[in-house]
Amino acid sequence: MAGSWSGQAAAGEKSDGNRTTVIIDERFRYEFVDQANLPKDAHAKTLRSRIGLVTPRFHFTRLAIEYENVSEVGRDSFNNTLNGRVNRPVVADVKSNEINQLYLEYTGLPDTTLIGGRYRLNLDNQRFIGSVGWRQNDQTYDGVTMTNTSIPDTKIFYAYIGNINRIFSNDSPVGDLASNSHLFHVTYSGLKNTKLKGYNFYLDISDADVLSSNTLGVSLSGKYPIGPHGLALHYYAEYAHQSDTGDNPNNYTADYIHIAPGVSVFGVTITGGYELLGSDAGQVAFATPLATLHKFNGFADVFLVTPGTGIEDWYVDVTYKLKGVSGPLHFLNGLLLKARYHDFSSDVGSIHYGHEFDMYAKMPLGRGFYAEAKYADYSADQFRSDVTKVIFGLGYKTKFQPFENY
Repeated sequence: MAGSWSGQAAAGEKSDGNRTTVIIDERFRYEFVDQANLPKDAHAKTLRSRIGLVTPRFHFTRLAIEYENVSEVGRDSFNNTLNGRVNRPVVADVKSNEINQLYLEYTGLPDTTLIGGRYRLNLDNQRFIGSVGWRQNDQTYDGVTMTNTSIPDTKIFYAYIGNINRIFSNDSPVGDLASNSHLFHVTYSGLKNTKLKGYNFYLDISDADVLSSNTLGVSLSGKYPIGPHGLALHYYAEYAHQSDTGDNPNNYTADYIHIAPGVSVFGVTITGGYELLGSDAGQVAFATPLATLHKFNGFADVFLVTPGTGIEDWYVDVTYKLKGVSGPLHFLNGLLLKARYHDFSSDVGSIHYGHEFDMYAKMPLGRGFYAEAKYADYSADQFRSDVTKVIFGLGYKTKFQPFENY
């Protein structure tokens, strides 16, 4: 559905249609960054506070609103992109107060959900369209969305984006981008153990013409159980073709490929992947400006902008989620552990950029509380400089119905 608090378009925090739902979301984070080409390290302590409300449905319509505040705890010993501390690494968590989401959702048409207003949008794995949820301030979108499920096993999604509210806050000159963009996305789930998806993302971003592009793509994913102890094979394959559009000053075409086979057993999933963001003659590369970029090409965030020579990213990912533990260690149930290794090189020019090792852990603490930690170490070869990140966070999230409808 479109308009979600945390899901594929918009109402990820499902509310009781006959009750008002209040959502509270708090997250404190400490982020340390050591970047070899800068004289000082970054020490960022930030707190994000959100409160949201979803009304009951009335004549197939409900209203959702979410307010967000991002504040700094202690000194701003980091470059937040606005404070001028350019001798320290960037941690793009800017002090802000804003309406993060405000939309109307209408379900009065058969098999159709309509959204209008400001909404959070996460499509698929967020490689092309996402909310950048790792940063304290979301990326949100002003416009309309439509989701239709009238064709069996098929979901058709459309979104119009009139404005992009970026993570840098309204105080930044690049905090808002005017847009005339159209997103088309179709999911077919009628194949056994397999999902087929196709999309066309037409981005016309008038405040940043160089980001305007037209992307056509298709993906295929599946998981096949083959034995005891959760033994299963899984795969992911995606191809997309991109070209310039709108008033983009660059005339280019580039391809995207992502292949990721893997195996799961005893709760452990091991995936080997190859991701290509291709280049046109070493000058302009495949771009995903509305993606949740932190999820891809390393937690050190070295490749948030694709180099003109493109990226080839060979990676291995190991993920484990603990469950079924009884006795005195039962509190460890739900612990998520992830480790990933990347090897980066160019698509054009035979440049070995470097390699990176990442780790992540998230632990539920009960009653809506959780703790998380992240580590990233990028070792440069022929691109940028070494980067080390260490991040700790504590969060709390809950939802409740404060009173009966009348």
